[in-house]
Amino acid sequence: MTDRTDQNYARPYRPWAVKAFNRLNLGHPDRQLDPQRLLAAAHQKTGLDTLSEAPLMEPLEQLCKSLRAEADLSAVGRIIQSARLKNLLINRLRLDALMEEHPEIADQPEPDILLIAGLARTGTTFLHRALAADPQARTLSSWEALNPAPWPNEARGQYDKRLKYGQRAARFMNWLAPDYRAVHPVSSTEPEEDILLLDLTLMSQTAEAVAFVPSYSRWLESCDHRPAYAYLKKILKTLQWLRPGPGRSTHWVLKSPHHGEQLATALDVFPKARVILTHRDPVVTTASCSSLMCHTQALSTDQLRPDRIAAHWLAKSVLMTQNSLKAREIYADRCFIDVFYKDLVQNPARIVEEIYHASRPLFTTEGLSSVLSALNTSHKPSDKKHAYDLADFDLTASAVRAQFQDYLNRYGSAL
Repeated sequence: MTDRTDQNYARPYRPWAVKAFNRLNLGHPDRQLDPQRLLAAAHQKTGLDTLSEAPLMEPLEQLCKSLRAEADLSAVGRIIQSARLKNLLINRLRLDALMEEHPEIADQPEPDILLIAGLARTGTTFLHRALAADPQARTLSSWEALNPAPWPNEARGQYDKRLKYGQRAARFMNWLAPDYRAVHPVSSTEPEEDILLLDLTLMSQTAEAVAFVPSYSRWLESCDHRPAYAYLKKILKTLQWLRPGPGRSTHWVLKSPHHGEQLATALDVFPKARVILTHRDPVVTTASCSSLMCHTQALSTDQLRPDRIAAHWLAKSVLMTQNSLKAREIYADRCFIDVFYKDLVQNPARIVEEIYHASRPLFTTEGLSSVLSALNTSHKPSDKKHAYDLADFDLTASAVRAQFQDYLNRYGSAL
């Protein structure tokens, strides 16, 4: 057994059962990925039929069309994608019904937010989990991201069944793709990206991460994302009402690279948000991110093309940095905290203290102490090292730097 993750993206590891099922090629995308069939299945499962005005049907139609035409899904991939969308629709129906049944949810306090918005592979996960150790912080756990809405007969504050579901999902992921935990560690109880809440409007980068859907991506980039972020605020208030969080929760710690692309919109909808932008050499992040996306999309296709996945995410990452720079100009009076990967690795305690001082009054002395203590509690490392190389994706360092020229002009000397 190698101590490095597999870089043969075009022929990834498959459990024998998955290989056999894909060879049979059962099912058909026109049925499995039909928006009306998916929605009907969600209605049948929940017994609910009312949806709020937040976006859903148009993005669902755009995504299903792109999945059928462009994603080259395997038989297992079609099951994975249709199951993901059904679960999303089920949660959306349940959340909308809950908000309608309990109008007092809207009276929950406006959420204070620490928003981590750096590119993928810049230390965002490490920083997110560290800041989540503050007893006054509220974060989104992985099990909660999968099923934010209470299940039938669950009382307010109960979530044991959803937690067990999240644990089973994590075990299934480890069986399906053993290398994945070394590429991006997933745990049912660790903080998860709130992009999975935004995805309840199907207006997030999630679909682009799990499948190759370029036409959906182009459509999404042309949209106004304020309705999606407004719905995210409603979900955060709902989760506060359902499960306030540990201690005297005063703020949320949210994290997703997606926020960089929509940072101006996020700051418009969340006027009290403090933004943490993480930075790292884009040559490294491009190689690492391309590998991550290949490992992710390989779960759903046997026709993976690393070059086109890398090209898509290189362009997407450039867009995220450009939009972040524009947002800083528009909202120059807001709190922006720059965190450089090399500094975070070398002295995480100092970085946390700087975030603490810049983010007051969100942080307390007690909160800072808890976060600093958490930095000394190491998670069990993966048995493997994440291996990646630009050459795997037909890219060169000079080509990547040319794409990130504006970003490097501003931050290059500190990277």
